[in-house]
Amino acid sequence: MQLSGPVILDVPSDPAVMSAVRGFTDKISRAAGLGAEETDKLVLAVDEACTNVIRHAYGNRPDGRIRISFTAKEDRLEIAIRDFGPGADPATFRGRDFSEVRPGGLGMHFIKSAVDVMEYQSQPGGGMVLKMVKFISEQETS
Repeated sequence: MQLSGPVILDVPSDPAVMSAVRGFTDKISRAAGLGAEETDKLVLAVDEACTNVIRHAYGNRPDGRIRISFTAKEDRLEIAIRDFGPGADPATFRGRDFSEVRPGGLGMHFIKSAVDVMEYQSQPGGGMVLKMVKFISEQETS
């Protein structure tokens, strides 16, 4: 599937809307040609990224905005998650060590394992964009 342009979701930084984001991510991933397992991983990655935005960029405030764009191309699905928070240094973003047995801190690991390319970009005037690319294999589209 190739879209004529990106599909953009603009949602509040409210955990209550994350089920809609997960559902949309699932639908567009499947429509783009990803298989069930890869779709599930991508849904988790988008959910984790948005949860990190809610927690870290907005301090759990529900009045921020998260803009998620999906661009399906012939061989890949590109997802960009944009926040408008104060910004941070991407070099400081780290998941916790697996040896630490406690809840939380594994989102970065989930995201990295779900996508082929992951890149953070600071934005002029504040905020961040997380760009993720998932390549679609020939096996998945057949």
